[in-house]
Amino acid sequence: MLRYRILVDLTLILARTTRRHDLLDAVHLHMGQLFVAPITMLALRGPQGQWTCLTREADRLHHKTLTPQADGLLERVWAGRLRLTNDLATYVQQEGVTLRRLDQASALPPTASWMGVPLGHPGADVTGVLSVQSYRQAAFSPQDLELLEVFAAHLSVALDNAALRERLECEAMTDELTGLGNRRRLMLEGERAMAQGPLCVALLDIQDFKQVNDERGHLVGDAVLREVAELLRTCVQPSGEAFRLGGDEFALLLPGPVGDQEPRLRQLRAALAAMPADLAAEVNLGLAGSRPGEGLDDLLGRADERMYQAKARRVFVDPPRAPAPVPTEH
Repeated sequence: MLRYRILVDLTLILARTTRRHDLLDAVHLHMGQLFVAPITMLALRGPQGQWTCLTREADRLHHKTLTPQADGLLERVWAGRLRLTNDLATYVQQEGVTLRRLDQASALPPTASWMGVPLGHPGADVTGVLSVQSYRQAAFSPQDLELLEVFAAHLSVALDNAALRERLECEAMTDELTGLGNRRRLMLEGERAMAQGPLCVALLDIQDFKQVNDERGHLVGDAVLREVAELLRTCVQPSGEAFRLGGDEFALLLPGPVGDQEPRLRQLRAALAAMPADLAAEVNLGLAGSRPGEGLDDLLGRADERMYQAKARRVFVDPPRAPAPVPTEH
């Protein structure tokens, strides 16, 4: 009865946990309350059959990705051919299964009893296997397996709900047309980036974009936006990030001081010049670098001002200017 009370408490914890990462931590933290077993493993199944495994063995937590096997223990659980063996060594020998040790450096003894149940179902957002293991033989009973199956059912629902929340949050911060982050994501990532060190922001718009829509139609205009978006995404990799703020306006987060951005601006200008002729676009860009004590809104405001100066002058970039020297008395 005590174990079922613990199970109820754990399901409430799962119901209140909204992030998959936090769910994984909760599983490994609390499984020891349900089973006398020093090893728990949560293996999530990828689209190509690979397994992302998070395993806690004694006090060690390790993460590993396993390539799919034609006939491994995880594959057998997923196919419904294995749930429980209290003598893993004999089972492996009789069945001809190849074991994969997740922690090659571990000096702990090998698993003797093994129990695993599937998570989710084919087609679910999150699928995988939940496993509990022991160093001693005959460690698990049919009642243990039943308890694990009940817990796995609740965990499957919690993982699916967390995946749905994460997907909805991602969609809420993603521009549908281009796949870039939107203004909400820019503000979130910009605040994080400013806390980590020097940061540059570039704001861009497409010169005479209204004319493209008016003369060539909105389908062509959308194609131009997608082409520019992909170009920006490519040019800022690997450390920067591109965003679409709406209409024909884009933004770039570029870690580092202004002086470090010149090669990236040259690359961007060359890429714009190489765009397909039917989708060619001129871009006006304003660049600003962060200052001590300045907030993100201030940084964006300076970049925005420079973008409109570039637009008025019909040039590619209006660079930041050095501050005027402060007069001194002699």
